[in-house]
Amino acid sequence: MARKMLIIGVVIIVLLIVAGSAAYVFLSAPKKYSIELWYNSDGHYGSTEAALATTLKNSIESCGKVTVVLKSDIWTSYRTLRNQGKLPFFLLGWYPDYYDTDDYISPFMASSGSPSFGSFYSNATVDQWIADEQTTASTAIRADRFTKLQNKLADDVPYIPLFSGYSESAYLSTITNVKLHPISFKWFIIDKPGSTELNGSTIDKITSLDPALAYDYFSTELDFNLFDNLLVYEPTNAALMPGLATAVPTIANGLISPDGKNYTYNLRPNIRFSDGTALNATVVKRSIDRAIRLNDPGGAAFLLWDNGKLGRSAANGNNTPPGAITVTPNDLSITFHLSAPVPYFNDIIGFTVSAPVPWTYDQNAAQPDTVGSVIGSGPYMLTGHTPNQQFVLTRNPLYHSPGLYSSFGIPIVPVEDKVTINIRASSTALKNDLSVNPKLADVVYRSLSPADLKDLQTQATTLGIKVDIASSPFIRYLVFNANTISDIRVRQAIAYSVDRQAIDRDVFDTNVEPLYTLIPPGFPFSAPYSQPVFQSKYGDHNCPAANAVWSALGYAVGFGVRDLVARDF
Repeated sequence: MARKMLIIGVVIIVLLIVAGSAAYVFLSAPKKYSIELWYNSDGHYGSTEAALATTLKNSIESCGKVTVVLKSDIWTSYRTLRNQGKLPFFLLGWYPDYYDTDDYISPFMASSGSPSFGSFYSNATVDQWIADEQTTASTAIRADRFTKLQNKLADDVPYIPLFSGYSESAYLSTITNVKLHPISFKWFIIDKPGSTELNGSTIDKITSLDPALAYDYFSTELDFNLFDNLLVYEPTNAALMPGLATAVPTIANGLISPDGKNYTYNLRPNIRFSDGTALNATVVKRSIDRAIRLNDPGGAAFLLWDNGKLGRSAANGNNTPPGAITVTPNDLSITFHLSAPVPYFNDIIGFTVSAPVPWTYDQNAAQPDTVGSVIGSGPYMLTGHTPNQQFVLTRNPLYHSPGLYSSFGIPIVPVEDKVTINIRASSTALKNDLSVNPKLADVVYRSLSPADLKDLQTQATTLGIKVDIASSPFIRYLVFNANTISDIRVRQAIAYSVDRQAIDRDVFDTNVEPLYTLIPPGFPFSAPYSQPVFQSKYGDHNCPAANAVWSALGYAVGFGVRDLVARDF
């Protein structure tokens, strides 16, 4: 009898141990992967950023295997942390520098460009594919390389494309020449009949007005108004036309060599900066070398020395190599000698990083963003600047070509003598600038929330305003720091769980287009090349596929108390 009782006791103890272990497994929450998702908090991308980050957090977490911790910062700090490699996973946006498909691939995926985005992605094979597409005019070769590059993007996932956006502006009905240009917003062509002054409002902020450092939209937007380039864009589209130069180089006019390696620009004579100092070919060369030498980690100098194949020589003080840029004795002609043909080099010369700056500009650091320090040759001068509050632009009396756009029906630029751009704290503040009487703004540009945009559209007739919306080459995407989130499988699992349809529906009121590659479809530059590789590989919010990857990583799918409560109640 005692022996029987002992056996029963042992069995009971074993059962209790097993039951206890099972209860522990059942009641404890399954192991989850934790990741920080960073977003901008001061309106650089508009008032929807917190909602966008929250929607992403919800879609990723709802698959059950990830905890997303949201963090945010103001743009100046955010940009610095990104450049220093301190952001592991974060939101960014992209507006094109130049109108070529390369601009949506090489800055992101080339080893030279990726640090500017904080991804630090590097792959020697990818670099070679990029070099191939950069140095040929063959559509077939470019199509092959862009296909390989987009597939590699989907395989390695240094970025997750989210959506392509739109441009919007609201303005008084009497205002004319408000153009939602695909590259730059030209304040200097806007006309307020019967007035010499124009008031604008935005929620955007700058990082630097120094062309060598400026590499965010509002900084470059202002630079396009304050500085000039050898080539500039037509007022309504991305076609290039002469700016400081007298002609756009082509092989036909002899200004591009037959091998595509030499580009010559003949300058207009007697050009002056707004401070009266000379702008000649030597100054242009010095400005290009300065941008390359400074090579700001968050700037666009790599477009010149890497994409543009001008080179950067440590033996020559980190300037271009000897002989890469030559000027004629009369200082009116400059030739760029590239190490390989670059069919879109004219477009790089049309971007703000190529803008000439005066001889007096700081040669070792950023030029201050203060009145009297910012000196260009564009239609406007900077005559007022209260950081994070206001910019005042005044007509440059030494502007070289007031009739630049006369063939487009704009007799003189700048049209208005003065433009005051006020920086507001929110989208609602922008809307209010056009809703009150008297109106505080003539033009509102970047960025109205979907709700405020719809409200202004509804009230347009009553308020006496117009609201313009246009398709835009602007894209939004997630960035992984490839050094921090180094396991490709982690990046792939998160790519599966992102829900673009929820972003479009819940954050942007169906105004944006879900994007499945970094090359936005529907534009002339992208038509032959854009491929929705993330759609076919990952889809949207594919939790079973995401969780299969997490399981392989050791984050097994299971049911804890929190899971049970969430699902049953």
